[in-house]
Amino acid sequence: MKEYITAILFLALAATATLLSLQTLTQKAIATPTGLIVTSPTTSLVKTETRNNTHIYTLQIHVNPLSSLQAEKIACIYGAKITALNTSAGKATLETNPDSACIFFTIDNPSIREAEATVLVTAETLLEQKGEPPILLIGLLAGIAAASYLTQTESGRDKLFKAISIPVGYYVARHEDVLRSKKRVEILEYLKKEPGASMRRISRDTGISFGEVQWHLSILERLGYVRRARIGKWTVYYPTGSPAEKWLENFISDELGAKITPQTAATLAARLEPYLSTGTIPTSLIREAISK
Repeated sequence: MKEYITAILFLALAATATLLSLQTLTQKAIATPTGLIVTSPTTSLVKTETRNNTHIYTLQIHVNPLSSLQAEKIACIYGAKITALNTSAGKATLETNPDSACIFFTIDNPSIREAEATVLVTAETLLEQKGEPPILLIGLLAGIAAASYLTQTESGRDKLFKAISIPVGYYVARHEDVLRSKKRVEILEYLKKEPGASMRRISRDTGISFGEVQWHLSILERLGYVRRARIGKWTVYYPTGSPAEKWLENFISDELGAKITPQTAATLAARLEPYLSTGTIPTSLIREAISK
């Protein structure tokens, strides 16, 4: 019986590897879904046009009387490269990141009446390499699930199924796209503003259910958009590349209710550098920094 089960496991792993290789060889360039998210209450998206891979967005900005906007972040775009920014008034600037580009707007309104300005955004869809949906792989998984019941114990069946589903789960996650879910984009934007937040805090502040936050974070982490760190009873998340001193300061303030200076945060980040790669940070070092 053991030899029979071993043979099934070996063949299943070999078939999985073969299918993954075939999927890789048949990859082709496809357009990444493009999305523009308005990030300021002063701004509204009034028109969208799409011509092949070119997207034109018309943004309208409202400025209160006798007031101004100074480098106000009005919108961010994902899955596309902004090629042109045209304004009817004021000044628009662009800040680009690996996964997005954000538009900042500056304008003065000395009038006693509300002023309006229009920003015309032209963007080109990014192309990326993606394989075909793993239909054969999913079929293989179903076959393996049935074969796993040939083991003698429930724990044995569970172990066999999990062992085979790991590469399948990884492959499917690679096909997920951040822009397929507005909630996923919302969570990513929240973490850019509030790095070092726990799942419960993200759920509470965004209004997205805890289960959904957990699922979306797992996708964002697997795709490399966010990272996590375990600090005692807390698991916190922050955007990949976010300075450690920034998200540590936020964590200490939001979760522990304490305050540290930027200099202390920088010193703490330097001390924790050996631990950051492991994803587990000793709470004793955090408490020590707070007590100073």
